[in-house]
This record gives sequence, C-alpha cells and structure tokens, in this order.
Amino acid sequence: MEAKSEMNHWQMLWRYLRPYHRRLAGLGGLLATSIGLQLYAPQILRDFLDAAESGAAVQLLITLGIVFFIVTVAQKAVALWTTYLSEDLGWAATNSLRADLTEHTMRLDMGFHKLQTPGELIERIDGDVSNLAEYFSRLVVQLVGNSLLVVGILLLLFREDWRVGLVGLAYALLTLGLLQLIRKPTVNVWRDVSKAYAKMHGYVEERIGGTEDIRANGGELYVFNKLYPLLADVAKSRVRADLIGGYTFSSSYMLYVLAIVATLALAGTLFLQRQITIGTLFLLVAYVRLMESPIKYIRRQISAMQRAIASVGRINEFLRLEADVKESVSDKLPERATAVSFQNVSFAYKDQLSVSSEQYPVNSNQSPISNFQSQNVLHDVTFELNAGKVLGLLGRTGSGKTTITRLLFRLYDVDTGSITLDGVDLRQASLSDVRRHIGLVTQEVQLFAASVRDNLTLFRRYDPTKSPIPDAKIEAALETLGLGEWFASLPDGLDTELKTGGRRLSAGQAQLLAFTRVFLRDPQLVILDEASSRLDPATEQLLERAIDTLLHGRTAVIIAHRLRTVQRADDILILENGRIQEHGPRVQLLSNSDSRFSQLLRTGIEEALA
Repeated sequence: MEAKSEMNHWQMLWRYLRPYHRRLAGLGGLLATSIGLQLYAPQILRDFLDAAESGAAVQLLITLGIVFFIVTVAQKAVALWTTYLSEDLGWAATNSLRADLTEHTMRLDMGFHKLQTPGELIERIDGDVSNLAEYFSRLVVQLVGNSLLVVGILLLLFREDWRVGLVGLAYALLTLGLLQLIRKPTVNVWRDVSKAYAKMHGYVEERIGGTEDIRANGGELYVFNKLYPLLADVAKSRVRADLIGGYTFSSSYMLYVLAIVATLALAGTLFLQRQITIGTLFLLVAYVRLMESPIKYIRRQISAMQRAIASVGRINEFLRLEADVKESVSDKLPERATAVSFQNVSFAYKDQLSVSSEQYPVNSNQSPISNFQSQNVLHDVTFELNAGKVLGLLGRTGSGKTTITRLLFRLYDVDTGSITLDGVDLRQASLSDVRRHIGLVTQEVQLFAASVRDNLTLFRRYDPTKSPIPDAKIEAALETLGLGEWFASLPDGLDTELKTGGRRLSAGQAQLLAFTRVFLRDPQLVILDEASSRLDPATEQLLERAIDTLLHGRTAVIIAHRLRTVQRADDILILENGRIQEHGPRVQLLSNSDSRFSQLLRTGIEEALA
C-alpha cells in the first residue's frame, strides 16, 4: 500500500472518488435534469391557475395538468435513479478506503495488535468509514445538488420580484450562518461519540471471547458493572450530539416559518394591489416553500459532513501509526537450509500504545510504538544454530522462549544486538523474504470459516502475485502428514468448509492442519511452539511422525514441552528470566550429570517447566 499523507475531508473525497469519474459525470447530468424539472414544475402550476382565472378552454387546463403530472413523475424517477447511483458510488469509494485501512492494519506489527482489541479495530475500519459512506454518497446529491437548487430558486425569485428574492436570500444566509456557527462543537461531540463506541465495542468483543471462563467463574456481575459506565459514556455523548441536532433543527425551522410569513405578506399585498396574478402569488410562495427541502437536506448533509470530518481526523491518526518493523530489501536470504545466529540480543515489549489523539498528538511525527519502554524480556542472548540442526528451547513460562521465536519470524525487531540467517541481518531482508524462508507453527492454530484448500494455502489462489498450489500437492501433503483418513471422510474434499476456530476438529487434527500449512510452503527454517496440551496416544504418534516429516532436512527451533521432542533436538538452550542458563549439544549436556538439562530430565521435564 502506498504511503498516504494526512488528508482533509475534501482531499479524501477526491482521492477515493477520482477512479469513478465517469460515474460522477453521469451523476452530474442526472442531477442537472432533476434540478431543472423541480424549478419548472411551479411554472406549470402558475400557468394553470392564471389560465383557470381568465376562463381558458378546458382542453388547455387538461394539457397543463398532464404536463405537470409527467414532469413530476419524471423528476421523481430521475431523483430515484440519482439516489441509487450516488449510494453505489459512495459504497464503492468507501470500500476502497476500508481496504486501505485493513491493509494498513495488517502491516502494523505485533506491538500494535497486542494492545488493541479486535472491537476497537473494527470500529476504526468500519465504524469511522461508515460515517464517511453517507458523506461520500450524498455529498453530490444533497449538498452540491441542493445548493444549486437553492441558487436557481433565488434567481427565479429575484426575476419575479426583488423584495421576495431578498426574503429568500435572507432565509438561506441566516440558516447557513447558523450551521457554520455550530460546526466546531458538532465536530467535537461526534468525535467523542466515535471514541465512546470504540471503547464499548472493544470491551464487549473481549468479554464475549471469554464467555466460557466468565460464566464458569461467576464473573457476570463484574462484566456488567464494567459495561454500564461504558454505556453511560455512549449515552452521554449521543445525548449531547442529539441536543445540538435538535437545536439546529428548531432554529432552522423557525427561520423557515418566518420566511413563509414574510413571503405571504409581500405577495398578498402585491396581489391585492393587482401588481401580480394569483398564479404568480402561488409561484412565489411555492418557490420559498421549495427552498425548505434543499436547505433541510443541506443542514443534514453538513451534520453528516461534521461527523465525517471527525472520522477523517481519527482515520488520519490511524494512518499515521507506523510499525517498528520496517520493510527492507537490501539483502536477499539464500535458498537453502539456514544457519541462525543471535548476537547480544536484548529486547523489551513496548507495553503502551494508543491511537487516540490524547496519547498520540496530531503534530507528532514519532511512532507511538517507540515512545514507551518496559522491562527487558531478553538480556544479551547469544547463540549459534548450524544449518539443518534442531534447537530445543526450554524454560519456564515467561522465560523468553516465545519471544525468541517472534524475533526470528520478525514479528518484532531487536532493541540491541542482531539476528542473522546465513550471515544476513534480518533487518536488512524484506519481510516477504523472511516470511517465505521461515515457517511458524504456534500452539494456537488459527483456522478460518473457509474451505480446507483456502485454510491450508491461506487463500493463495486469490493472490495474483503467487501461483496457486495444485490440489494434488495439497492432497499428497495431507496424506504425508497423517491426515489421509480424515481427508477421505470429508464430504466435499478440499472444498469442504471448516468452521471458525476449527470447531468440530480435535486438537490433534488442528495441529496437523497447521503442520500441513507450513509443509506446503517448504520453508528453510521451521519454528515450532509445541502444543502443551495432553493428547491421546494415537494422536500423539501422528503428531510425532508429522514433526519428523516437517523437520526433515530443515533447520528448526522448537519450544519443547515433552521428553520425546527434546530427544529430537541436536542442541539444547535453557532460558531463565530472559538469560541463557545453559546451552550446548544435547548429548554432551545429557552426559554431564551436573547440567541443568540432566536435572530437568531426572525431575521430569513436564513438571519442572510447568
């Protein structure tokens, strides 16, 4: 995605509507037709009334009535078509913006995603953009179109009588001046509404995800006690927004009533003085009444524009966020089994990040991810892993094992020191190259509501930059990794739809699918965070065979929880509080009865590292 500089609402409107310039041109033509028909209809009624008053032939009156009916129906049909095209255009443009925001979100590193709930991100990507959808779709129709309609009405009023024209002009200017007066407070209050909804959505999403634990431990009351203040914040901000909207409506409607009264007084006086006909009196009142509708829509659209401006500000804040892990293309990783080197690596998670304007000032050019520091998770870690060898990582929870694998996969960059693959610093290699050379299997297997094929290839067939993986290769991989019998039982083969999160699959089947996903990518380095959950003996055997197949001929780093997995390792590295407590060849450490590794084996590795 190209870097996008900060945009105001007009620049954003132009950026995302520009690709649809032909639709815009067609919409402009329809809009001009609709305005012309609306201005012409009262002229027909004036001719009808004047003809009726002068005793014209019935045939003329019938003809005028038919013409008025045709013009009115045509105007409504054009207006309906215009509305449809504008809505279609608005959603097409805002969907492009959603795609850009989603891509930007995916490019932000784990330091961001660990600190933002999915609910908050959904509100950012969809909530704020939904406010822009109405703005994009109706700006041309309800702001530009109705503004042109008001100008046309004023011109016709001045043509008929300058005094009535002044009444119409005063009504329009006073209404628009009122709207300008309350613009800034309205923008601020709608920004508060968006923030309140984002907090509430994030809280609800997080608690729904933990429903099972909450109910099992009787935490429902606590959840609701925390939810009520968030709901109160939403209600409070919405009440303020609606009060401002109500004040605007009441004030503008009162100005409309005064304009009608003034027009009736002026036109009635002129009619009594026989300076105008009854048809012209109706025409003047009809035009002033016609102004109420476009000004009302302009008021609504300006209100929507104010919400959109607030959303544009939040979107700009979001787009200014930058990942600490920067893209680089200076060096290319070799196409072979990979040697790994950690040299004096220290690292700390940045434990605070916010995309709110309070914690991330608008005028700040610094990435907020780098603004906060926390205690080091790794301290001066140094080790070497030769190509084709397997390293077993051991240590208690929180010792830094998972952090090492995340740094290897470049989900984060080191604070000090360096990590190299075959002498190439990871920070000098492109992210796509790193991810292509390294395969990662975590304890939590992510499966999507999609076909088996798409889950195993991660939707590769939809990526035009990559060639699709043949079905025969996918089926062979499933058979190789022990899922042949399971695959044969599927009703639709590779087209069988899986449930979100792998529901209806056993833990072993989900793990084997994760192995297959990595196996199909054929990486040079495999990182495996072994599942610590207990499995039945048959499934355990399948997993062991799958691990052997996956690691064959590859360099590997395994976070080990089982004795059998440890015995597969060539080298052992034991971490304690982010520091290397012991490192060396497994056989050598095993032969030394005083080594920490030997003690772990005697104690029982599962119990000792729990």
